[in-house]
Amino acid sequence: MKLITLIISCLFFCFFWSLSFGQELRGKSFYPDNVSYDPAIPKPEEIIGHPLGHRVTRHDLLLKYMRTVAEISDRVNVETIAKTHEGRDILMLTISSPENMARIDEIKAAHIALSDPNSDQEISEDMPVVTWLNYGVHGAEVSSTDSSMAVAYYLAAAQGEYIEETLKNSVILIIAIFNPDGNARQSAWNFMHGSNVPITDPNGRNHNTYWPGGRTNHYWFDLNRQWLLQQQPGPQGWVKKFHEWKPNISTDHHEMGTNSTFYIPPGVPDRTFPYIPNESIELLEEVTDRPRDFMDSEARLYFSEEGYDNFYIGKGATYPHLNAGIGLLFEQARTLGEVDTVHGKLSFRDNVRVYLNLSLSIVRAGLELRPRLLDYQKRFYQNAMELAADDNIKGYIFASPKDNARGYHFRDMLERHQIDVNIVNEDVNVDGKTYKAGKSFMVKTNQRQYTLIKGIFEKITTFENNTFYDVSGFTMPLSFGMDYAPVGAREMASAGNIVKPVFMAQEVPEKASAAYLFEWNEYYSPRALNRLLQAGVRPKVATLPFSIDTSEGRQDMAVGSIMVSVGWQGSDLEQDELHAIMAAIAKEDGIKVHSVSSFRTPTAGADLGSNNFKSIEKPNILLMVGEGTQAYDAGEVWHLLDYRMRIPVTLYDKRNLAGLDISDYTHIIFVGGSYNSNDETLSRKLNQWVRAGGTVIAHRQGAKWAGEILLDLKDEKEEFPLERQDYADKIPNEVENIIGGAIMEGDLDITHPIGYGYVNRDIYTHRNTLIAFDPPENPYATVVSIPENALASGFASEDNQARLAGKANVVAERLGQGSVILFANNPNFRAYFYGSNKMFLNGLYFSKAFDRPRN
Repeated sequence: MKLITLIISCLFFCFFWSLSFGQELRGKSFYPDNVSYDPAIPKPEEIIGHPLGHRVTRHDLLLKYMRTVAEISDRVNVETIAKTHEGRDILMLTISSPENMARIDEIKAAHIALSDPNSDQEISEDMPVVTWLNYGVHGAEVSSTDSSMAVAYYLAAAQGEYIEETLKNSVILIIAIFNPDGNARQSAWNFMHGSNVPITDPNGRNHNTYWPGGRTNHYWFDLNRQWLLQQQPGPQGWVKKFHEWKPNISTDHHEMGTNSTFYIPPGVPDRTFPYIPNESIELLEEVTDRPRDFMDSEARLYFSEEGYDNFYIGKGATYPHLNAGIGLLFEQARTLGEVDTVHGKLSFRDNVRVYLNLSLSIVRAGLELRPRLLDYQKRFYQNAMELAADDNIKGYIFASPKDNARGYHFRDMLERHQIDVNIVNEDVNVDGKTYKAGKSFMVKTNQRQYTLIKGIFEKITTFENNTFYDVSGFTMPLSFGMDYAPVGAREMASAGNIVKPVFMAQEVPEKASAAYLFEWNEYYSPRALNRLLQAGVRPKVATLPFSIDTSEGRQDMAVGSIMVSVGWQGSDLEQDELHAIMAAIAKEDGIKVHSVSSFRTPTAGADLGSNNFKSIEKPNILLMVGEGTQAYDAGEVWHLLDYRMRIPVTLYDKRNLAGLDISDYTHIIFVGGSYNSNDETLSRKLNQWVRAGGTVIAHRQGAKWAGEILLDLKDEKEEFPLERQDYADKIPNEVENIIGGAIMEGDLDITHPIGYGYVNRDIYTHRNTLIAFDPPENPYATVVSIPENALASGFASEDNQARLAGKANVVAERLGQGSVILFANNPNFRAYFYGSNKMFLNGLYFSKAFDRPRN
């Protein structure tokens, strides 16, 4: 009976398949027909239950297929290389000949040895090329995701002389898939809105997903920007595997607008990161001859050298170029089924087939260019050492004064990129700043990752072409808030041993009889404070610096320090329970906690019971999300609060705010997006809520809007009208009015509660708009002002810098019993601006710690 049922199901399946897909592939077979296929290897549809391209495959079924193939084929190994925030597996398939798979560790070791300039490893005649195929980093780009199964099937099942030679001389790595969480959202949408009758109208709901769509991960991050930044678990896992193999070719498969054609690299020639070797781009062009051949053979439109570029080194198609490999980005028109376009009907199944053939053409390119690619890999690192020897900059020194955790995260990022870091053994003075022995670190340039080191540390502000596909400035020590400087041979003499990043847990404090104290400088101080507030403790913040006698002697405590009284807490918390919380703060948050036996201090006016210690309320936070907000901006706030700081935050749809009772919330956060300044009902509601004691925190367009409706702040832009121009000058003229994702300097008032925890006045934030505020009438309200020539890294025209100079970047004002805190920039950009996160977090806890000026 089971056999009869199976036969009927297969007949129905084949009949349905022939009806649905018989006419859509331009008369071409789905799989290449120049080879035979092993019948023991199941096709994807036999496992996932539908033909590829019929609907978006569920992630669990994709995993099931990949694991099934690995179980059956002696060509394939599968491993889990990371888990997502939602607990889904990211798999890597290693595919080669059975003989190679039997000695795969030996092959890997020899291949990696080519990247060691001190190794005597030679390129043998039988050394395989390593080709890395990336799929699904953007979860909504579904032909990328689903084509991974077709590629795996071909490589496991194809038989014949060509495939035997290919697998003998290649190790092929497939990541399936990069972004399961986003893909799961997209797949669910596709299933929800799929029809029995194909709907080709591009206005159909099946072709248009909801906010935030499936592109991003759980916290709404674009994972294809995280190769360099390393702030999400998926990218951490796949970059680790990348460096375990150092692939010769890496491809990234994407989708773009439905009415587009097809992009084949290279990108715009004069928009290439300056430390990418010319030979790397030359090899790229040779590799892409093969996919061009395929596209030409089927008369498919494509374009190159426009739109996209290889400047931002944190993308999957650019990062390999700084690691002895060739990175390639492919983009094809997007569809979730069948859709009408300006070029005719576009089919999801045909898209899957195209990426199958493109992937196989890259595998062929690796095979045919194997000797050159391996030779380039070996010479890349040898050349890097020669460049380092000729470079006057012999290293970079850096430190994070009074913030061990931030320094740890910066060193951890460097470690993930296989960059060695040395401890500094002696005090070093550079540009008037002293880098303390034992507290400072050096990165030597004479190591194999010289090229990537330059990409991470250099400040680049002049460009051949001022147009950028992504950000123009990404100098990592600036975003992490490091004190840092390039150094020469003399300073490098102070470099000690190579050290690994280790999070510095602190010793558990003694039990206090009066109070516990800790400073606010450490990155995780807000997480520590949240622990206390969630437990019902009533901490206070010091608004003046003071000294105190502790169990370890007299300590100087900075403004912003947190005081926790052992008594008079108004809760049922026992002293042992409070001590356990303080122990967790010391061990898990890395914060030095001081125990005191008296509220008396040696500092006049600063006894611990003084009014200079302000009470801190537990925040009840509402974050505006949904249509009309920027998903990236909102996700960065959510990730910072929920994931890093463990601070509860309620996500709420901005469109429904006018009808919500907001009286129980203490803080409302508005991120970048589109806002209506003419909505008088909402403006009045927010104004009343703030005056009654609420705090609005807003950034970018949200800050501009909140500043207008609550504080009557204007963002007046000086206009520079152009005389008559040729149309050919339109784009160059408009580029001059764009800030291309730059890092800009600000002057931070570190005495203001929003500046608590900082030791330096100079602060760096990401800027990609001209939003800024005219200085408020309140002389104390400008927390960060924009100096002249504020550009630190990236592109901003001199005119735009002049427009911004003297304006306010961060504003904090009291309004009635509440506060309004505005960030013209995004202080949480892509989760790697550790240096500006604390300003944002201070707005949650210290929004009532400052007063308006007296009349």
